[in-house]
Amino acid sequence: MILFLSKYPTTQEEFRDGFFQRVLNIDKLFDDKKKVYITASPYRDFKKSFLVQGDNRIVIRCNVFLHFHLIIKYFIKANLVYIQSIHNILYLFLFIKIFKKKYVLDLHGLVPEEFRMFKDYPREKIFNALEQFIYSDLNYVIGVTNKLVNFYKNKYPKAKVEYIVYPILPNNLTDITETELSEKHQDSKINFIYSGNLQPWQNIDLMIQHISKINNFDNYFFQILTGQVEEMKKKITNAGIDMKNVDIRGVSSDQLEKYYKKAHYGFILRNDIAVNNVACPTKLIEYMNYGIIPIVLSEDIGDFKGMEYERLGIDKLSSSLKARKSQGNIQIIKKIYLESKKGKQIIQGLY
Repeated sequence: MILFLSKYPTTQEEFRDGFFQRVLNIDKLFDDKKKVYITASPYRDFKKSFLVQGDNRIVIRCNVFLHFHLIIKYFIKANLVYIQSIHNILYLFLFIKIFKKKYVLDLHGLVPEEFRMFKDYPREKIFNALEQFIYSDLNYVIGVTNKLVNFYKNKYPKAKVEYIVYPILPNNLTDITETELSEKHQDSKINFIYSGNLQPWQNIDLMIQHISKINNFDNYFFQILTGQVEEMKKKITNAGIDMKNVDIRGVSSDQLEKYYKKAHYGFILRNDIAVNNVACPTKLIEYMNYGIIPIVLSEDIGDFKGMEYERLGIDKLSSSLKARKSQGNIQIIKKIYLESKKGKQIIQGLY
C-alpha cells in the first residue's frame, strides 16, 4: 500500500489547480496499487471523513489527536510514503521520524522560499525547520526541473537521498504540423497571446504598459485568455488601449490549442527570483509546444535557458517583429517530454 500525505482533489476548481494536477498525475502512475490519502489537522475534522473511491483508493480527512491510532495504522501498513510537498507534513512530521519507511518527497517548488517571497517570515521559518528536520529520513526527492534538484543538492549537500527529475506536463497538448508552422510564417497579422489570470506574479500591469506602446500598429493583434475577463477588460481600458486590436475572453482548456496555434509571441513575465528560476510553468510548456516565442521579463526560468530556448525580452518589443514560430522551442518540449517519460518509469519502480 502507498500512503500519500496529501489531499486528493474533490472539486472542479481543485481538479484544475496545478498542485492537484501533479497529485492526479502521480496517482495514475500507481493506478493498480492500493493507495491511501491522509490529511490531518489538530484544529478541525473532529469527525473523520473516510471515502472509498473504487478498488484502489481511500481518501481520509481526520484529526491528528482524535484519530491518532488511525494514522498510525496506515503508517504501519504502508510500503511507500509519498509526500506531496512539505506543506503536507506540518502536523505529521513526527510520524515520519517514528516509522522507518521508504519516503518520497515531491517538492512542488521552493516552499520556504515562496513564503519569504510573500514576506510571510514566520511560515518561512516553520517550513524550513520542518524540511531540515525530516530531510535525513527521505529516500527520494523529486523535482520538476534540474535547477530545482540542484538547488536542493546545494541546500542539503550531506543528504543521502536520490534525486529524480519529473516535469509537470499537460496531457492535452497536440503537435503542430509542418504545414501549420509554415503558414504562420506568412501571416499578415502578428498575433500576441496571454493565457492566465491577474495574480501579482504574472506582472499584468507591466504587460499592459508594454501593450499600450505597440497596440496601435495595425498588423499587431493581442489575444488575452483569462478567467477574469471583466477585471482584465477594466485594466486594459483604464490604460487607454484601443480595443480594436485586442480580444479578451475566457475559454476552456480544450479550446486553448486553437489560439496557441495562431499565436507567434506569448507573454510570461516572471521576476528573476529563486522560486521562478527553478520552476517549470505549465504556460511556458504550452506556449513552446506550439512554437510560440515567449516574451519574458527574466529569461532564467527553470531549465529553459540552459536548453537555449528562443525568447524575446519585453524591452525588445517594437514595430519590427516578424510573424514567425520557433521550431527550436518545439524540439525543446519534445526533449522535456522524453525526460518526463524517464522520470515516470523511475517513480513507478519505487513501489
